[in-house]
Amino acid sequence: GDATSTSGVDVVLFMRLQETGFASKKDFLLYLKGYLKSLKEKLQESKPDAVEKLPGIQKPLQDILKNYKDLQFFTGESMNPDGMVVILDYKDFDGEERPVLYFPKYGLQEEKL
Repeated sequence: GDATSTSGVDVVLFMRLQETGFASKKDFLLYLKGYLKSLKEKLQESKPDAVEKLPGIQKPLQDILKNYKDLQFFTGESMNPDGMVVILDYKDFDGEERPVLYFPKYGLQEEKL
């Protein structure tokens, strides 16, 4: 390829996500606790019915974090430490390893294109 090409996961490249990291699983969980608290406060104003669904994140998150050492973490281009962190994992689909991104649903804002 030419010298200016970049390879990677399409969504990461398209959204200009920046790789970030945590010193330990414990540090990630501390970040997540603060993020979810902030998200809950915002949802109470904008989508009160969604607040009661937040505890539902616990079980899927535990399953995802079982592979903590294999995960990659990304944040937005602004690198806002209080912003959402996207989790990248690789899953086997029919013998082929493919990237899977996890976005906290209620942390996303819809944009009309």
